[in-house]
Amino acid sequence: MNDTPQQLVITRETATRRFDEIFAPWIQELNISIERINSEEVVMRMPYSEKLCRIGGMVCGQALMAMIDTCMVYVCFVGLNKFTNCATVNQNTSFLRPVVGKDIIATGKVIKAGKTLVFGEVTLHADGDKRPVCNATLTYAVLA
Repeated sequence: MNDTPQQLVITRETATRRFDEIFAPWIQELNISIERINSEEVVMRMPYSEKLCRIGGMVCGQALMAMIDTCMVYVCFVGLNKFTNCATVNQNTSFLRPVVGKDIIATGKVIKAGKTLVFGEVTLHADGDKRPVCNATLTYAVLA
């Protein structure tokens, strides 16, 4: 029996190249970038933009949920160690504090990766502030 961990196929470079192929144009317009990706976590950044804000200058919940959902796609890739088709089954999001004028950082982790479902968690925080802005647990279906 081989106990050597399988080498991660998903790298920052391969994941970044696939971004435009995977996501809808309006997600691409959020300018999300992959900061770090490894077998332990996926870290992404969404730059602050006034276009993402609602009354009072707060980044809107819809933009935050889109970032969470985008990060979870990469969490699935890492959990399965391959690029594959997957789709959101469930996203349970708790909004904890507003973000004004700061980039958003997402950190996603695999809870469990099975053959047909991947369970993960994504936490958002404002750049420079480690206190969570939102926390989400997600379930994705593996389609291919």
